[in-house]
This record gives sequence, structure tokens and C-alpha cells, in this order.
Amino acid sequence: MHTAKRKEVEISKDNFSYIHLEGKRKDKNIFFFHATGFNAETYIPFFLKLSELLDNQYSIYALDQRGHGLTKASAVPSELNSWKTYFLDGKNFLSQFFSSENIVMGHSMGGVVAAKVAKDFEEKISKSILIDPVLQPESLKFQIPFFNISNKSFISLLSVFKKNRASEMISNAKKRRSIFSDKDEIFNHYRGRGAFKNWPEESLKAYINGGVISKNSQINLSCNPEWEAKTFAVSYAARTNFIKKLKIPSYVPYASDGTTLSSEIIDVLSSNTNYIFEKIKGSHFFPMEEKDLICGKISNFINAS
Repeated sequence: MHTAKRKEVEISKDNFSYIHLEGKRKDKNIFFFHATGFNAETYIPFFLKLSELLDNQYSIYALDQRGHGLTKASAVPSELNSWKTYFLDGKNFLSQFFSSENIVMGHSMGGVVAAKVAKDFEEKISKSILIDPVLQPESLKFQIPFFNISNKSFISLLSVFKKNRASEMISNAKKRRSIFSDKDEIFNHYRGRGAFKNWPEESLKAYINGGVISKNSQINLSCNPEWEAKTFAVSYAARTNFIKKLKIPSYVPYASDGTTLSSEIIDVLSSNTNYIFEKIKGSHFFPMEEKDLICGKISNFINAS
């Protein structure tokens, strides 16, 4: 059976962790970027199914992004002013493992990271898969000057966002419990609740295995709630005009319930014939909840000439 292995790589003098599934071919790679607050290991059931449908031809490289999973790179919330940090890390990660055929893929925030590295390396990337990416109208991104956010101004953003969906995500992230006695307690705490309501047990266990560290005889979630909240807060600082100019075939499946992809963005990008949009029945977490369905659609897209 195809197995996933955890490995480490040095990027710009920082230590990053990643999940690797080795494929039969050395010249075919898929690079994956996870959603905010999650980690690469969360998606192992998804990777295994996709790899099976692709006849294990592709190697999969899935990065634990800065501040997430088991990556040890510096992650200071007050220093995170936009997603440019994630974009640069993603670009440097890909640079380590390029082969002759390279595909990028990401979920939620990771979908935007995947799109950015696809644009930066357009001559080396053959296709992109952007799974329910966090993309909102241009007008929303420039209402508030996020580009130099201090801790003090970050707190004030909560009142600005009180009627916006972002405020709920920021607030929930900041309040998230992060210390537990063991993994079983984490599993019982999250099973059937919140974002994990419809997750299969294998995906929840993978999320826990890849997202905790032991400290002082306790288990801590490795993604600091303050870092997660700041990532949500600066999402509107993400300069995403590059999305309009992507010149490679790009499949964009998005959720029927609670999508993070705005209809305005779909309207704008529909004029770019490189994009294929498809509504998937389910929540934002359909890669976990409906992995067989979405892996089938993704494998068909990858195999299409």
C-alpha cells in the first residue's frame, strides 16, 4: 500500500516539515498547501485516495505551512502582515523539488498559495487545482489598510469585522482551546462538533496526529490560536490580482454550503478560459467529507489532455 512519510527541509534557514508520498514516476509531482489552522497530515486520507486513482504515478509533496503542523519556522503573530509570508514559503518549497511535470493544489488559504506559486512558476507548472480558495471581491480587500498591522490595530479589527464572516473566524480562532491531556481528549473534544461535524474519524485523527506537540506532560495544538487568528485577519490584505492572469488549466471546485469563493470572483474569472469552476455539494471541508467524490473529479482533470 502506498504510504505517506514525514520529512523535513530547510527553507531560508528555517526548518519546515512536510508529508511525502513517493510515486512510481520521478518526473511527476503534485504540490499541496493546506487550509488555515490545519496541517498537511490532515489530508493523508485524501492524498491516498487521489494517488490510488492516479495509479500512484505522481509523488505528492504537502507542506506544513509556517505556524502550522510540525514546521518549526518562526511564526510570530505580530510579524504577520499579509499572506505574502505564505506565498514566499510556498515558492521556496517548490524550488526544492521541481521535476519535469509539476501540478500545484491547495485548499482554502492553501488554494490561494497554490495559485500564487503557479503564477510565479508558470513555465514550470502544468495545472493547478484550487479547492474552495479564499477569494473575495477586490472592494473588500482595500476597505481597510491591513498592510502594516500592529497588535493594537489587530484587536481593533475585531469591531470592524463584527458583522462580517471574517470576524467569526478570527474570534473562534482566538478562543480555540489549545491544551489537552492527550490525543484521545482532543478527539473526543472535536468529534462531531464545529468544522469537524461531518468529518470521518480517519481525517480527524490525521489532523490531530499532524497538529500537536508534547509540552510539560500535556498536548498542545501546534498552530498557535493567535497565529491562526492573525492569518484570518490579514486574508483581506492578500493581493490576488495575479489570479486573473493565470495562464494554465485550473480546476476550481467550491462548496455549495459556506464557500469561501465569492460569486463576484467567479464572474470575473469566468472570462478566463483556463478556469473550470464546479460547485460541489457539501461544506468547505468536502476534501475530508467527500474525498471519494472530489478525488475522482481531480484525477479526471489531471488525466485530461
